[in-house]
Amino acid sequence: MTARDDDNANAPAPATEDLLAQAARRWAAGYEAERENINQAYEDLRFRAGDQWPKEAIAQREADQAPCLTINRIPQFVRQVTGDIRQGRPAIKVVPVDDGGDEAAAELRAGIIRYIENRCDAPGAYFSAADSQVNSGIGHWRVITEYASQTTFNQEIGIQLVQDGVSVVWDPDAVDLTRKDAMWCFVPVDIALDAYKEKYPDAPVTDFSGESEGHFEGWVTTSAVRVAEYFYKKPARITLALSADGTIRDVTEAAAEELAELAQQGARIEQRDSFKVYRCLITQGHILEKPALWPGRYIPIVPLLGEEIRIGPRVIRHGIVRFARDPQRMFNYFASKQAEVIALQPKAPWLGTERNFEAFEDEWENANTESRPYLRYTPDPSNGNAAPQRVQPPVSSQGVSEGLQLAAENMMAVIGIHQAGLGEASNEKSGRAILARQREGDVGTFVYLDNFARAVRHTGVILLDLIPHIYDTERTIRIVGEDGRMTPLRVNQAVGMVVGGEGEGGETATAQKLNDLSVGAYDVVIEQGPSYSTRREEAKDGMATLVQSVPGTFGLIGDLYVQAQDWPMKDQIAKRLKLGLPPAIQQMEAQGAGEQLPPQPPAQPSPETIAAQQQAQAEGARIQMDGAKTQSQIATEEQQRRIDLARAQSDLADAENARAIAAREAENAARRTEAEIALIEARRALALAQIDALGRGAGSGEMEAQMAQNNAPLREAQALAAEAQALATDTGGLER
Repeated sequence: MTARDDDNANAPAPATEDLLAQAARRWAAGYEAERENINQAYEDLRFRAGDQWPKEAIAQREADQAPCLTINRIPQFVRQVTGDIRQGRPAIKVVPVDDGGDEAAAELRAGIIRYIENRCDAPGAYFSAADSQVNSGIGHWRVITEYASQTTFNQEIGIQLVQDGVSVVWDPDAVDLTRKDAMWCFVPVDIALDAYKEKYPDAPVTDFSGESEGHFEGWVTTSAVRVAEYFYKKPARITLALSADGTIRDVTEAAAEELAELAQQGARIEQRDSFKVYRCLITQGHILEKPALWPGRYIPIVPLLGEEIRIGPRVIRHGIVRFARDPQRMFNYFASKQAEVIALQPKAPWLGTERNFEAFEDEWENANTESRPYLRYTPDPSNGNAAPQRVQPPVSSQGVSEGLQLAAENMMAVIGIHQAGLGEASNEKSGRAILARQREGDVGTFVYLDNFARAVRHTGVILLDLIPHIYDTERTIRIVGEDGRMTPLRVNQAVGMVVGGEGEGGETATAQKLNDLSVGAYDVVIEQGPSYSTRREEAKDGMATLVQSVPGTFGLIGDLYVQAQDWPMKDQIAKRLKLGLPPAIQQMEAQGAGEQLPPQPPAQPSPETIAAQQQAQAEGARIQMDGAKTQSQIATEEQQRRIDLARAQSDLADAENARAIAAREAENAARRTEAEIALIEARRALALAQIDALGRGAGSGEMEAQMAQNNAPLREAQALAAEAQALATDTGGLER
């Protein structure tokens, strides 16, 4: 493991004696708390490997020339549990938990985690630790940082198996199953003495002194030296900044000017209690590597626990082997006894008198073990000259067979996996009963799968915590999708400046980054279920059934169907099929992917499409004919409406003329009446004037003057009457 050089400057520098003394006390306390579990775990591993007979029993049976058979039934139960773990490996999924995170950025981080797992073969470490978990009750893997190559400064994150997962010693005060609350941890490894001297020439194995020597008992032997990685936490204060947009940043190492600028922009800055993790490498009397600051907040060791039973302060931890050891020993004993009985059957002794064998002792010495064509004997009159008879061979006891069966049943009972779960024939007859018994076995061992998922999730938390520290510069990394496809991506790429609040010197600008891995808060969840390959197989079968049931479906999902197959050139086939998708689907997918819709080639219509088009054309022609008829009818009605309108307008004009004539006649009649009245009045006035003249006896000259005076109104009346008569004549002409 390689810690970053720039972090080493922040590491504390305690005195060597103080650090070793502290480590020695902690090791002694942790090892004493785990001593029984460690010893039993190693015994479980030896038992699972086949070391199943006590040494005293082996010596006794060898002296009696009795077989010591080992019919190891443990591995099939172990493989049943570890096989379930391998088939259903949980996937790490990242989700945003604050306003600074989003789904796209969360998927980016999940893709980085998948790339880390693929790059360092993390499944191999997971499954090897799971084997140790199921066998001995505990296993470990670790998260490391290392340079990508010898010629670069870029670091990568990796996952490695802790080879001896049983030997890891944790803080006994930690109670969380992931040990995330532990304050320290030791990861010991035994190195051959010659290799140790070559690797650490400045730390001779003979220089041991001080208080730590007694606590590190057994760390040095004549052939090996134990070296341990020592991780420990120290309390620290961290500074967090909550920006106006909701993003949270760790600004512990920021300068005072940067903090002032953040506060000026409206950020909320607070200090919190936290821890810093340090790593060093120690042996019994030396610090081989000085303490270095680990970039993350968690001790990068992931425990994978089996089943734990807490009795007060004491914790008993075990796998499936622990309580199956006695039934397995019982099975081995009865199997050996049965083999012994069967082996002795062809060696049954011969029964006869001494006289029968005295002449041919050499032949009868091995008569029960050697096959001879004939056996000679000396007749003895005392037994009637009878030939020697073979004694009845030993017969296998029924109790031995019952003991074998009982031992096998006890083994399945203590483990929780029955014959149906192992694929063996049992008393279940129906498929539903077999599945129920298999589920019963799965539930009985589910604690191992659950703890495995919890450990994988804690690994995701450690990786998510490390990603902003390791991938902290602008660089190109690779992300892996759920389907295993690898895509290069540029992270922490500066794309511009964001103008912030206005301060004393004017507006402040902050660099904006694309795919900034330091922004936002995220959490890890586990997606439990079948692997992607299993789901792809299920999808392939389901799509095949769908295409057979609904034949027209292939035109809509043909490209997806081909992508689910394991064919060569499936991508090219899928691309060609994608060109034949309906335009609506192509447009929808192009919009979703942010791509431009490709030009559509002319498609060849199917017979059904041609028939539908012809029917549509016929329907269109019929609609056009109906439309033409409707237009003609509308034109006829419009013409009739115009004729009726013209007739109505003519009638209205006639009525207006008649009204005008009537009004004119009335006016003329009134004027004639007035003229006639004026004429009558004039004549009356003339007559009165004549009478008056005659009465006074006026002369002819005076009478003529008087007549002339009265004739003037008469002439006016006559002119008015003539005008009225002319108007009446004109009105009659107009009427005609």
